[in-house]
Amino acid sequence: MTALARYRRLPTPEPSLRLIAFPLRHNWFCLPLAMARRVIPPASQAPGPGLGLTQLNQETVPIMDVADRIYQSAPLLPGHGDPATDIDHQPLQAILVVDSPRFGLLGLLIDDIPSLKRARQSAFSPIPTTYLMMNHLQGINTLVTLSDTEPPLFLLDVDALLS
Repeated sequence: MTALARYRRLPTPEPSLRLIAFPLRHNWFCLPLAMARRVIPPASQAPGPGLGLTQLNQETVPIMDVADRIYQSAPLLPGHGDPATDIDHQPLQAILVVDSPRFGLLGLLIDDIPSLKRARQSAFSPIPTTYLMMNHLQGINTLVTLSDTEPPLFLLDVDALLS
């Protein structure tokens, strides 16, 4: 058998996508790594309920409290403290600067330093609309299941959060 014949018999590898994953409140979220520009420490002052601003490479970047947008200010599940009133909760750990196709650079307030993941195409599945409505979630519609030992990730649609 020739090398070319063996090469043709090998199964085609499943496409995969590199993701940047981060926690928000009690769930994990992710974005395609290609959207991420930089992770920066938060400013000494919290931006408050509205949009704050930060500087990155001489560009002014609006900062969005992405958790409030996703959860639509819904109460947390039992057993999870509210970061605004929980004295044991650590302050925000980072701002993830992303490049939104529709809105340009945005700073997303996230709860911890993000990590890099790789997900196969088969790891992506739609989230039932009923689940999203029952839990008052917006800006997501895809679940990413990497393995049985890792928590599932919600694929974030930044443009949908701002629309």
